[in-house]
Amino acid sequence: MKIVYCTDTVCYPGGIQMVTMAKANALAKVSGNEVWIVVTDHTNPPLMRMQNVSLVNLDINYYEDDWKGYWYVIKGVYQKRRWHKLRLQKLLDEIEPDVVISTGTSEKYFLPSLKVKSSPVYIREIHFEKNYRKRVAVGVKDRLMAFMADHYDYGCRIKEYDQIVVLTKEDWDENWNKDDKVKVVPNPMTAEVTEKSDCHNLKVIAAGRLVQQKNFWSLINIWKRVAMVHPDWILEIWGSGEQEKMLKKHIAESGLEEKVFLKGFTANIYGEMATASIYLLTSEFEGFPLVLIEAMSVGLPVVSYACPTGPRDIIEDGENGFLIQPNDEDGFANKVCRLIEDKELRVKMGKNAMRTSENYQMAKIIDMWMDLFHSLRDK
Repeated sequence: MKIVYCTDTVCYPGGIQMVTMAKANALAKVSGNEVWIVVTDHTNPPLMRMQNVSLVNLDINYYEDDWKGYWYVIKGVYQKRRWHKLRLQKLLDEIEPDVVISTGTSEKYFLPSLKVKSSPVYIREIHFEKNYRKRVAVGVKDRLMAFMADHYDYGCRIKEYDQIVVLTKEDWDENWNKDDKVKVVPNPMTAEVTEKSDCHNLKVIAAGRLVQQKNFWSLINIWKRVAMVHPDWILEIWGSGEQEKMLKKHIAESGLEEKVFLKGFTANIYGEMATASIYLLTSEFEGFPLVLIEAMSVGLPVVSYACPTGPRDIIEDGENGFLIQPNDEDGFANKVCRLIEDKELRVKMGKNAMRTSENYQMAKIIDMWMDLFHSLRDK
């Protein structure tokens, strides 16, 4: 089967990029498959080594003008998108694919309208929950733009796809009306995990970009409560981002400079997780928090806000972790303290978490994708 992924880039850090490359590599190992990744912007080597996957750059370069201002973005939408359509149409006619997948980047609005000779199946991946545009909108202008984009995308263009794939059952239940044209396929683990935690160290960990969505401000508030009861435990937050200076100030003003540490970027998050005993997630919203699966695979029990979407799909409350109502900082701190105080419970939940992570192993997720491809082609 000939499978083509369409995306913007695979040379800059990001969840979509890593997951797309990992799935492409895995699909290329399936007997009879040929896999391509087609990008529009490619200035550096890919983040992950491609194994029997053809990487094609259409040389559209949307990103080179994005920072220059609003009118350059408009230019990209009209002029560069025309180039994109023409070059992608020509390439797909040469490849003659069976399946073409949009990762939800620049190609998403026009991909199914291409008249490719091989009449491929068109699939749209949704890597965020459906309402993400509205959640990040700030101010009247942004909310208006979000409304218009949602109407154009979900009201018009997305209907042309043969299949829509979302990451969580929660999103499918609440936002897609359990539509038969929408299928749930979660993201897989993107790496083999060898490190394991014994859940004995007096350390708790969190990870993610230091941005508003991840809500580390709330996590620091939570840890202030925890540190009053368990001053011998520390919290490490791994990641970088625009809120670093603000969060450092909040840590200092909270008197937590010896208790909470912003550790920056790491290329070995599994190794860092293996030195901790509990994982925490305080996001305002997610698409699919793969970091929870990564933490579970290391053997960490997790405590998470039940934000939309993902944690409810992954966490069995009281079994492999705890789910807390968003912004209930007291309730969150109480569950963290319970795990700190009960080593036996911590270890038991960590083992349960490890078993949960097995549901997201690459082989199982690739089987789901291949079943979907075959069923769509059979139709």
